[in-house]
Amino acid sequence: MIYNPIAEKYKIILHTRPMNKAELIEFFSTIKILKTLKVTFFDPYTGQIKTIDCHRGDRKVTMKWNRTDVGILYNSTDISLIEL
Repeated sequence: MIYNPIAEKYKIILHTRPMNKAELIEFFSTIKILKTLKVTFFDPYTGQIKTIDCHRGDRKVTMKWNRTDVGILYNSTDISLIEL
């Protein structure tokens, strides 16, 4: 097998804080509307701040607990942002 890369792209994993149900719905509704995102981040290869256009990839959320006084609390959400 021969490794012949076509291009090198960044994949950024956005890791949020834990959210309640209302916050989670608002967050996912906003992300769903956006087809592409402009992301500014610290590039560890160059030590510079870089801005790239990304599309959203995998989304992962896990239920943390269900409290009667607060409602369902969800663990932090992970969303892959992949450079176009």
